Amino acid sequence: MLQSISKSLAALVVGVVLGGCHSNAQTAQSADPLSEYHGLYTPSNTEEFQTSMHTNHPDYDWGVWGHNLAKLVKDEATDDMYAIVDGKRSSKQFCFSSQSLYNKVREYVLDQYGWGTADYSERISIMPMDNKTVCTCNDCTARGNTSTNATPAVTAFVERLAEEFPRHKFFTSAYHTTNTPPTTSLAANVGTFVSSIKLPMRVDFTKTEGYNEFVQNVKAWRKQCSRIYVWDYERNYDDYLSPFPCLLAMQARFRLYRDLGVQGVFVNGSGDDYSAFDDMQTYVLALLLDNPDTDVHESIARYYREHYPQTADLLTTYYWGLEQRAQSTNHLLPLYGSMQEMCESYLDVKEFVSFRSQLDKASKLTVGDERKRLNALLTALAYTQLEMYRTGLLAKDEETIGEMREILKGHSELKGMNNRDESGHSIDDYLKKWE
Repeated sequence: MLQSISKSLAALVVGVVLGGCHSNAQTAQSADPLSEYHGLYTPSNTEEFQTSMHTNHPDYDWGVWGHNLAKLVKDEATDDMYAIVDGKRSSKQFCFSSQSLYNKVREYVLDQYGWGTADYSERISIMPMDNKTVCTCNDCTARGNTSTNATPAVTAFVERLAEEFPRHKFFTSAYHTTNTPPTTSLAANVGTFVSSIKLPMRVDFTKTEGYNEFVQNVKAWRKQCSRIYVWDYERNYDDYLSPFPCLLAMQARFRLYRDLGVQGVFVNGSGDDYSAFDDMQTYVLALLLDNPDTDVHESIARYYREHYPQTADLLTTYYWGLEQRAQSTNHLLPLYGSMQEMCESYLDVKEFVSFRSQLDKASKLTVGDERKRLNALLTALAYTQLEMYRTGLLAKDEETIGEMREILKGHSELKGMNNRDESGHSIDDYLKKWE
């Protein structure tokens, strides 16, 4: 659904990309909304964090994840596994009526996870390639496919697997060509991810067309599918390094999902790439997934008191101010936004420069883990200030620009701070452009 998933997982060996690393039993479906799956695709959602905060991560919790079916097939793909589009074979999409494709997936599931047991099952997602191409071969068309709707063939494929492996759970997606719900009820061990991409990223979205469309889509899928998860988004995917005050907006979304009876949520963040304030935001998001009515301000303050004892007040005051501004203006938070758009929405240039300067001075009085965390944050915020200079939001100041560039060069010594966005544009290339 977003490039960060496939790009990050592509670097992993197939056993991790497709198979995950867990062998724990998955609990039976719970009647409690949001209780079944708390997926966070963020650098701070480590194995230790998952254990302590009861969160999930796609690298560990799925037999096949997202749009990674192509990685399962790999070099063993045959022509008949691919779609017929406009009368021609296309390797850009699968044919979900293909017996060869089914045999390959079946073989993989059986080899890696067996039939499952009363105490063990695997989550396996079967999604088309991430585009709007649909197979319209004779078999897929006979199942009900059209040039824009792949749901009939995809759900038939998933239902067939679910029937053969009743102890495993199989998921498809309500996204792009599979957004239309099936016309018949799906098995109890079949679920779907409904994408929230059209639900505006703002604190109050209830008066928008996207809200009505999303709610109706969830309700329509619930009529045919008993297990509904939401695939959600919480980052500016064009800029991981600048502040993005998403917590009050995410709280509103989680409350909506709870009211709609959604059983699980996957929150797509920056994957393995560092993003500003991610450690605190991941902590608060985990709390909100447990209870959407959690006090966001108190949770932010508590996290900073524990992990940033010397600078907690400064960090809490500044970040909470961003959240309050986003709430009071109810401006759209850009999932793909420029520095100008962020400043129109919630960033105040002078306030930011003052905050970064104060935090830099305060950091010199800190030690240990707090000093390390602040070093990473200040490195990221140097990029934000450089972008303000580059886009003309700040008047040119060669001395300060040079200082920010030197700070940003330190990214190479920090874990996960290589890329500045979802597309994989590197910080090194950015610095070269300044030269």
